[in-house]
Amino acid sequence: MPTPADTVKPNPAEAALVRAVQAGDAAAFEPLVDAHLDSLRAFIALKLPVAHLVDELAHETFVFAFRNLARFTPGTSFRAWLRAIATNLIRAELQRFARDQQNQLNYARACELEHGLMTGPGAAETEEVEHLRACVDCLPPHLKELVELKYAQDQPIETIAAKLARTENAVWQALFRLRAQLRECVEGKLRRTA
Repeated sequence: MPTPADTVKPNPAEAALVRAVQAGDAAAFEPLVDAHLDSLRAFIALKLPVAHLVDELAHETFVFAFRNLARFTPGTSFRAWLRAIATNLIRAELQRFARDQQNQLNYARACELEHGLMTGPGAAETEEVEHLRACVDCLPPHLKELVELKYAQDQPIETIAAKLARTENAVWQALFRLRAQLRECVEGKLRRTA
């Protein structure tokens, strides 16, 4: 739904600045940036509240707007046009973030398969497994539950996330950190018994 700021027509001075930039006066773009920077930053922050990305996306929005100003029609809302550009950049950033998260999940799964800390049923008890069981016994209850759900019950991450009211990514990250913690604990015990 358009906000009142989006439906307000630009003032004549702003339209003149746009025409000046379109005619080749690059310096006329600076007052447009000054006039819209704060509202654009606020708009981006509401959509993507990641502090370091707000300035970056605001900058990218203005760069895109400057390079594509020939496509803008003076007399229409410059603010709405900037917000449309920012929305597309935000969408691209969220898609990139989702891809990165999926890659991290895939990496965590690969690490889990490659460096699995828990042995399957019927595996011979080794010194490492004994140390691992001792390390798991020392975990706080919420982490023991995570180990139980993932390794003893072999629950999928999606199910674990739902049971614990956490995101799948949070569960994968917790498991990744937990495996590192348990590995360090086991290696420490092995060093002490060597």
